[in-house]
Amino acid sequence: MEGTTVYAYLMTSPGEINRTLVPDPECREDEILLQTEAVSICSTDVSYFRGHLFPEDWPIIPGHEYVGRVVEVGKRLRDDVRPGDRVTYWGQTDFGGMAEYRALRPLFPGRLGVETAWYTGRNFYDADQAAAVVLPPHVPSDLASVIEPLTSVLRSLLLNPPKPGDTCVVLGCGPSAQLAVQVLHRHLGAGSITVLDRNSDRMAVALRHGASRAFNTDTQAAELEAYVREHHDQYADYVFDALPHIAAPGRPAGQADGPGKDIREIAMGLLRPGGSYVIYGATAVPQRLNTWMILAKGLKLLSTPFDVRSFPMARSAHVTAVALRLVESGLVDPAPLITTRACLDDEDAVREAFTGYGRGASMKTSLLAPSVLLDHVRRTAAEAAAAPSLVPSRASAVPTALPAALPTDGAFAEQAGIPG
Repeated sequence: MEGTTVYAYLMTSPGEINRTLVPDPECREDEILLQTEAVSICSTDVSYFRGHLFPEDWPIIPGHEYVGRVVEVGKRLRDDVRPGDRVTYWGQTDFGGMAEYRALRPLFPGRLGVETAWYTGRNFYDADQAAAVVLPPHVPSDLASVIEPLTSVLRSLLLNPPKPGDTCVVLGCGPSAQLAVQVLHRHLGAGSITVLDRNSDRMAVALRHGASRAFNTDTQAAELEAYVREHHDQYADYVFDALPHIAAPGRPAGQADGPGKDIREIAMGLLRPGGSYVIYGATAVPQRLNTWMILAKGLKLLSTPFDVRSFPMARSAHVTAVALRLVESGLVDPAPLITTRACLDDEDAVREAFTGYGRGASMKTSLLAPSVLLDHVRRTAAEAAAAPSLVPSRASAVPTALPAALPTDGAFAEQAGIPG
C-alpha cells in the first residue's frame, strides 16, 4: 500500500473534525500495521474537541480506544504477533485511531525488550511503545475497545486501592466511573459505593452494576449537604474522582460573595479524617480544590503517574492483560458502556458522536468498520430471534447508526473473530 492514501479524521482545532486523506502509514521493523475494526469515542478525545485538553501540536487524528486487525508485522515483532490477529492497546498520549489504518509500536506483556521514552513537553515522559494484547476470537471488537479505559481505571485502582470493606464514593457516572464501580464492587471488595453525578440516566446504570446509593448533585443538592452534616465529615473512607473539567459553581441564593460548594468539595466533606482522595479524571484547565478540607481532615491525595519513569509501559502491559481477563471472565461487563454504534465511514455520525457526547443516557459511541458493523447487526438479529426476552440486556437494544451503503459481496463472512 506504500505511496497510497487512506482516510482519517483530522481534528484541526477545538470543535473542528473532518474526514480527509492522509499518507498510508509505514510499518517499521518495531511496529505493526493495523486495519481499524473499532474505535470508541473517549472523554479525552472529547476534551480535545471541547478545548479542555490541548495537544502539543494541531492537527491530531483522535482515537485511542482501539481494536485493529494486523495486516503487517515488523521483523522485530514476528515472534509476538501474526497477520490476522486482532490487537487492542493502552497508550498515554497516543492518537491515530480514527483512521482506516494505523501503525503501532506494541509492547506485549512479558516481552523482553528495551522500552524507550520521550519527553512530552507536558511535564512527563511517555514511552514510544503502547501496552498491547492480542484478543481471543470470542471477544467482539466493539466491546474489546473498552479494554483501553479499563486499563486506565485499573492502573489507578491497583496502585491506590481501597481496603476491603471500605465505604467508597465515585465522582461522576461516565464510562470510566462505571468501570470503576464494577471493579470496586466485583474485584476489590468495596463495602458500599455511593455515586455522585448530575445525569440520572447514568446514575441508574451505576446502581444496576454495583453502586448502592446515588445522589444527583443538581436535584438533590440540599439532601446531599444534609447527608454530609449528618455524618460529621466521616461517612466514606475512599473517593475516586473520575470527573473531567468542572466549572466553578455559582453563588447560592442570598450569598453576597464567593461560589457555592462544588462536587469535589462535597465529596471531601463525605470523607472521614485521613481518608483517601484518588484523582483519576484529567483536564488541562485549572480546577478548584478546597485546601482547607485537605488540611483540616488530613486527607491523602493520590494518583497514578503518567510518567513512565515511575510507572513503566511494561507494567501497564500487564495491567492491560488483567483488563482483558476481567472482560473475558465476565467480571467486568463492557456492554452497558457502548450505547451507540456507528459506521466509521459516516462523517456526520462521527461528528455527532463528538458534539452529542454525554447527552441523556448515552455513554460511548463505538465507530466500527462497515463490515464489522454489519456483522454486529446480523449477530444482534440472530440473538433477538433466538431469545427475544433477553434482547434488552444486550447490545441489540442499543441504537445503531447504519451507513448509507454496506458491502453485500460477502466480505463480512469472517469478521474480526465475532460469531456471525
